[in-house]
Amino acid sequence: MLGHSRLVRPASVAAARVARLGSVRTKTTGSAGKVNESSTTAMEFKQQHPRQLRRLPRVEIAAEQAVSNILYNTPIAPKLQTERHILDCLAQDEPGVLSRVTGIMAARGFNIDSLVASKTEVPGLSRMTLVLKGPAIVMEQAKKQLEDLVPIWAVLDYGHTRIIERESLLVKVSIVAPAEGAESAGSSSPAPAGDVETLSGDEFVDSQGRLQALKQLSDLFQGQILDVAHNTAVVSLNAKCDRIDAFLKLVRPFGILEAVRSGIMAMPRSGNVTLFESEQAAPQATISHDDAPDLSNLPPS
Repeated sequence: MLGHSRLVRPASVAAARVARLGSVRTKTTGSAGKVNESSTTAMEFKQQHPRQLRRLPRVEIAAEQAVSNILYNTPIAPKLQTERHILDCLAQDEPGVLSRVTGIMAARGFNIDSLVASKTEVPGLSRMTLVLKGPAIVMEQAKKQLEDLVPIWAVLDYGHTRIIERESLLVKVSIVAPAEGAESAGSSSPAPAGDVETLSGDEFVDSQGRLQALKQLSDLFQGQILDVAHNTAVVSLNAKCDRIDAFLKLVRPFGILEAVRSGIMAMPRSGNVTLFESEQAAPQATISHDDAPDLSNLPPS
């Protein structure tokens, strides 16, 4: 009996509190001085307004509509009429060979993007690596004309070959804040060169912070800082041409004073299996107006 009274007591106490709260609310007045008789308790409000979960709307689309959405959101490849070619010419090490090679390319209307010529480990043999753009048909004719030259031993086309390509960069960057006149003119030229005493304490601390930021950026691209002065720093980088372009864009806010690029050096990979699959360059296909897909064959929108 004692246990039963203990179980019933909380319910009776709750009912008494609810009745007392209702009587108190009917006797209280608001800010306007009127009695509020329409107030309800929280329990009554929950009983009168049960909570219902709303179901999410179900969207059903057909397969044709899904394919059309995918095709609409996929960027269209650019229609290129020219193709990037990498030619490697093995020639005799004698004067006038480079001018004859560039003369043939200029006569065919090719724009030479990069040209690297140097000696090899074999005495009397030089190697020229050309990167140019042009139609594939005209490129074949230019290759035949290059092979007909007496000093040329062979012409190798690396356009559709798995190769390793690298380019070297030397860039001199400012590590001091631009002068007041340069800021108003929109230029990023550094302060005039001189002794270390020309920089004040705050300017020296600021230059060290800029140098630290430049070093961290160079480490991300696996570059090296070769020379440091109180207002400039020289960075060396050896990577692909697209990584060099990205690095130059990132260091441009520092203020680029000088930049020298060596040009692309290429070499074919050894065999068909390699440990560095990510480094392999996929064959570059040419997309012309004739090879454009027919829009009539696409699924309906």
